[in-house]
Amino acid sequence: MTSVSAARSRSPWSFAALVTAMAIAAAGCGGGGGPKDPATAGPKPNDGLQDLKTLLDAVKSGQQKAPKSAAEMAAIEPMFPAAGAFIQNGSIEYVWGTSLASGPDAGKRMVGFETKAAKEGGFVLLQDGTLREVSAAEFGGLEKAKP
Repeated sequence: MTSVSAARSRSPWSFAALVTAMAIAAAGCGGGGGPKDPATAGPKPNDGLQDLKTLLDAVKSGQQKAPKSAAEMAAIEPMFPAAGAFIQNGSIEYVWGTSLASGPDAGKRMVGFETKAAKEGGFVLLQDGTLREVSAAEFGGLEKAKP
């Protein structure tokens, strides 16, 4: 006899109490319903840049074409929702038609970046696939990649 069936045969009330206690404990494991910190809730522009990197990895491997316009991006947005949403709302900018590349200057050319980065600093996606945070001064020293 298994432990569950043994518990059931002893007393139906103890088994019901055990199941109820487990259900209450499981319901309490969700992290609470308190207010969420807006700074940590939901995806951020750097998540959009990471999703853009995933798209450009697919371009590099020949599975996807680099979008050359907002219309082309909209067509593939369901596969890259964070990138599409942040490009569409203006939080990140993608240099249309660019893709990832290698070479000595690829780490100095941006394919995507947070729009605020020029004034406040922020995240940039470099052509070599590196995602990094830069100051406004560092941003000024980077160039946009060419399609």
